[in-house]
Amino acid sequence: MIFTARQLEDLHKGNGSITLPYRARLTPLAQDWLRQKKIAVGYADVDLKTPVAAAEKSATSLAISRPFLWWCDGPCGPAKAALMAQAKETSLGDLDIAHEANSQVSAIKKIAEEIKTDRAVGAILLVKTGAEAMVYANRCPSLRAILGTCIDAVEQGVSQVSANVLVIEHPYQTLQQVKNLLSRFVRGKRELREEVKARLKELATCG
Repeated sequence: MIFTARQLEDLHKGNGSITLPYRARLTPLAQDWLRQKKIAVGYADVDLKTPVAAAEKSATSLAISRPFLWWCDGPCGPAKAALMAQAKETSLGDLDIAHEANSQVSAIKKIAEEIKTDRAVGAILLVKTGAEAMVYANRCPSLRAILGTCIDAVEQGVSQVSANVLVIEHPYQTLQQVKNLLSRFVRGKRELREEVKARLKELATCG
Protein backbone atom coordinates (compact mmCIF):
# COMPACT_ATOMS: atom_id res chain seq x y z
CA MET A 1 0.00 0.00 0.00
CA ILE A 2 1.27 3.46 -0.94
CA PHE A 3 0.77 6.41 1.42
CA THR A 4 0.73 10.08 0.42
CA ALA A 5 1.78 13.13 2.43
CA ARG A 6 -1.84 14.07 3.01
CA GLN A 7 -2.66 10.62 4.39
CA LEU A 8 0.28 10.78 6.78
CA GLU A 9 -0.81 14.22 7.93
CA ASP A 10 -4.33 12.93 8.59
CA LEU A 11 -2.99 9.98 10.57
CA HIS A 12 -0.75 12.23 12.65
CA LYS A 13 -3.58 14.65 13.40
CA GLY A 14 -5.87 11.84 14.48
CA ASN A 15 -3.44 9.80 16.58
CA GLY A 16 -0.49 12.08 17.42
CA SER A 17 1.77 9.47 15.85
CA ILE A 18 2.06 7.45 12.65
CA THR A 19 2.01 3.67 12.52
CA LEU A 20 1.97 1.94 9.13
CA PRO A 21 1.79 -1.66 7.92
CA TYR A 22 5.16 -3.39 7.52
CA ARG A 23 5.00 -3.36 3.71
CA ALA A 24 3.79 0.23 3.40
CA ARG A 25 5.47 2.45 0.82
CA LEU A 26 5.71 6.24 0.81
CA THR A 27 5.50 8.67 -2.07
CA PRO A 28 8.44 11.10 -2.50
CA LEU A 29 6.31 13.95 -1.16
CA ALA A 30 5.35 11.86 1.87
CA GLN A 31 9.04 11.24 2.58
CA ASP A 32 9.74 14.98 2.25
CA TRP A 33 6.88 15.75 4.64
CA LEU A 34 8.26 13.38 7.28
CA ARG A 35 11.72 14.91 7.00
CA GLN A 36 10.38 18.45 7.28
CA LYS A 37 8.21 17.62 10.31
CA LYS A 38 10.91 15.38 11.84
CA ILE A 39 8.34 12.68 12.55
CA ALA A 40 9.36 9.07 13.09
CA VAL A 41 7.18 6.35 11.57
CA GLY A 42 6.38 3.13 13.40
CA TYR A 43 5.58 -0.14 11.67
CA ALA A 44 3.28 -2.91 12.87
CA ASP A 45 0.53 -5.31 11.79
CA VAL A 46 -1.96 -2.48 11.40
CA ASP A 47 -5.62 -3.31 10.81
CA LEU A 48 -6.31 -1.54 7.53
CA LYS A 49 -10.01 -1.34 8.35
CA THR A 50 -9.33 1.19 11.11
CA PRO A 51 -7.33 4.46 11.15
CA VAL A 52 -5.36 3.88 7.93
CA ALA A 53 -8.41 3.09 5.81
CA ALA A 54 -10.27 6.03 7.30
CA ALA A 55 -7.43 8.39 6.45
CA GLU A 56 -7.32 7.08 2.90
CA LYS A 57 -11.05 7.52 2.46
CA SER A 58 -10.97 11.03 3.94
CA ALA A 59 -8.09 12.17 1.74
CA THR A 60 -9.64 10.67 -1.37
CA SER A 61 -13.05 12.22 -0.74
CA LEU A 62 -11.52 15.63 -0.13
CA ALA A 63 -9.46 15.48 -3.32
CA ILE A 64 -12.40 14.40 -5.47
CA SER A 65 -14.76 17.03 -4.08
CA ARG A 66 -12.60 20.08 -4.87
CA PRO A 67 -9.95 19.57 -7.53
CA PHE A 68 -7.27 21.87 -8.87
CA LEU A 69 -7.99 22.73 -12.50
CA TRP A 70 -5.33 23.06 -15.17
CA TRP A 71 -5.00 24.40 -18.71
CA CYS A 72 -2.15 24.95 -21.15
CA ASP A 73 -1.93 27.19 -24.20
CA GLY A 74 -0.44 24.53 -26.49
CA PRO A 75 1.96 21.58 -26.45
CA CYS A 76 3.75 21.46 -23.08
CA GLY A 77 5.26 17.97 -22.84
CA PRO A 78 7.51 18.15 -19.75
CA ALA A 79 5.08 20.39 -17.84
CA LYS A 80 2.19 18.08 -18.62
CA ALA A 81 4.26 15.11 -17.46
CA ALA A 82 4.80 16.94 -14.17
CA LEU A 83 1.04 17.45 -13.87
CA MET A 84 0.38 13.76 -14.42
CA ALA A 85 2.90 12.90 -11.72
CA GLN A 86 1.22 15.32 -9.30
CA ALA A 87 -2.17 13.81 -10.17
CA LYS A 88 -1.10 10.65 -8.31
CA GLU A 89 -1.36 12.63 -5.06
CA THR A 90 -3.74 15.48 -5.87
CA SER A 91 -7.06 15.65 -7.70
CA LEU A 92 -6.41 17.57 -10.93
CA GLY A 93 -9.03 18.42 -13.55
CA ASP A 94 -8.31 19.35 -17.15
CA LEU A 95 -10.53 22.20 -18.34
CA ASP A 96 -12.76 21.21 -21.23
CA ILE A 97 -11.41 24.12 -23.28
CA ALA A 98 -9.10 23.95 -26.30
CA HIS A 99 -5.42 24.01 -25.44
CA GLU A 100 -4.51 26.91 -27.68
CA ALA A 101 -3.44 30.50 -27.03
CA ASN A 102 -6.62 32.15 -28.31
CA SER A 103 -8.68 30.23 -25.72
CA GLN A 104 -6.86 31.77 -22.77
CA VAL A 105 -9.60 34.21 -21.79
CA SER A 106 -12.24 31.46 -21.98
CA ALA A 107 -10.09 29.25 -19.77
CA ILE A 108 -9.63 31.98 -17.17
CA LYS A 109 -13.34 32.81 -17.13
CA LYS A 110 -14.15 29.13 -16.55
CA ILE A 111 -11.58 28.87 -13.76
CA ALA A 112 -13.00 31.98 -12.08
CA GLU A 113 -16.52 30.53 -12.22
CA GLU A 114 -15.46 27.17 -10.79
CA ILE A 115 -13.52 28.75 -7.91
CA LYS A 116 -16.23 31.32 -7.15
CA THR A 117 -18.84 28.57 -6.87
CA ASP A 118 -16.50 26.46 -4.72
CA ARG A 119 -16.31 23.64 -7.27
CA ALA A 120 -12.51 23.97 -7.46
CA VAL A 121 -9.91 24.96 -4.91
CA GLY A 122 -7.47 26.49 -7.39
CA ALA A 123 -5.94 26.26 -10.85
CA ILE A 124 -2.70 25.99 -12.80
CA LEU A 125 -2.12 27.83 -16.08
CA LEU A 126 0.74 26.56 -18.24
CA VAL A 127 1.60 29.26 -20.75
CA LYS A 128 4.44 30.33 -23.02
CA THR A 129 4.55 33.83 -21.53
CA GLY A 130 2.85 34.85 -18.31
CA ALA A 131 2.13 38.55 -18.81
CA GLU A 132 -1.32 38.25 -20.39
CA ALA A 133 -2.38 35.38 -18.14
CA MET A 134 -1.44 37.35 -15.03
CA VAL A 135 -3.26 40.52 -16.09
CA TYR A 136 -6.39 38.69 -17.25
CA ALA A 137 -6.62 36.35 -14.25
CA ASN A 138 -6.20 39.15 -11.73
CA ARG A 139 -9.08 41.05 -13.29
CA CYS A 140 -11.39 38.36 -11.88
CA PRO A 141 -12.41 39.09 -8.26
CA SER A 142 -12.36 35.42 -7.29
CA LEU A 143 -8.82 34.85 -8.56
CA ARG A 144 -5.46 35.68 -7.01
CA ALA A 145 -2.84 34.66 -9.56
CA ILE A 146 0.90 34.46 -9.02
CA LEU A 147 3.76 33.74 -11.42
CA GLY A 148 5.70 30.61 -10.52
CA THR A 149 9.24 31.88 -10.97
CA CYS A 150 10.66 29.82 -8.10
CA ILE A 151 9.60 27.80 -5.05
CA ASP A 152 9.97 30.78 -2.70
CA ALA A 153 7.69 32.89 -4.89
CA VAL A 154 5.01 30.18 -4.78
CA GLU A 155 5.26 29.71 -1.02
CA GLN A 156 5.06 33.47 -0.43
CA GLY A 157 2.13 33.83 -2.80
CA VAL A 158 0.13 31.14 -1.01
CA SER A 159 0.99 32.27 2.53
CA GLN A 160 0.76 36.04 2.00
CA VAL A 161 -2.16 36.47 -0.41
CA SER A 162 -3.73 33.00 -0.42
CA ALA A 163 -2.97 32.60 -4.14
CA ASN A 164 -5.37 30.24 -5.88
CA VAL A 165 -3.99 30.40 -9.44
CA LEU A 166 -0.44 29.44 -10.36
CA VAL A 167 0.88 30.65 -13.71
CA ILE A 168 3.90 28.72 -15.03
CA GLU A 169 5.87 29.75 -18.11
CA HIS A 170 6.50 26.18 -19.22
CA PRO A 171 9.22 26.83 -21.88
CA TYR A 172 11.53 28.13 -19.15
CA GLN A 173 11.02 25.39 -16.55
CA THR A 174 12.34 21.83 -16.50
CA LEU A 175 10.19 18.83 -15.64
CA GLN A 176 11.60 18.72 -12.10
CA GLN A 177 11.17 22.46 -11.60
CA VAL A 178 7.50 22.27 -12.61
CA LYS A 179 6.98 19.30 -10.28
CA ASN A 180 8.47 21.27 -7.39
CA LEU A 181 6.34 24.34 -8.11
CA LEU A 182 3.16 22.25 -8.37
CA SER A 183 3.91 20.39 -5.15
CA ARG A 184 4.36 23.57 -3.12
CA PHE A 185 1.29 25.21 -4.68
CA VAL A 186 -1.22 22.40 -4.13
CA ARG A 187 0.02 21.61 -0.62
CA GLY A 188 -0.09 25.21 0.60
CA LYS A 189 -2.62 26.14 3.28
CA ARG A 190 -4.76 29.05 2.13
CA GLU A 191 -6.26 31.60 4.47
CA LEU A 192 -6.99 35.10 3.20
CA ARG A 193 -6.18 37.50 6.01
CA GLU A 194 -8.55 40.36 6.80
CA GLU A 195 -5.98 43.03 6.01
CA VAL A 196 -5.39 41.51 2.58
CA LYS A 197 -9.14 41.39 1.95
CA ALA A 198 -9.34 45.09 2.87
CA ARG A 199 -6.51 46.00 0.49
CA LEU A 200 -8.08 44.05 -2.37
CA LYS A 201 -11.41 45.76 -1.73
CA GLU A 202 -9.70 49.17 -1.71
CA LEU A 203 -7.87 48.49 -4.95
CA ALA A 204 -11.08 47.27 -6.62
CA THR A 205 -12.30 50.87 -6.57
CA CYS A 206 -9.29 52.19 -8.52
CA GLY A 207 -9.89 53.49 -12.02
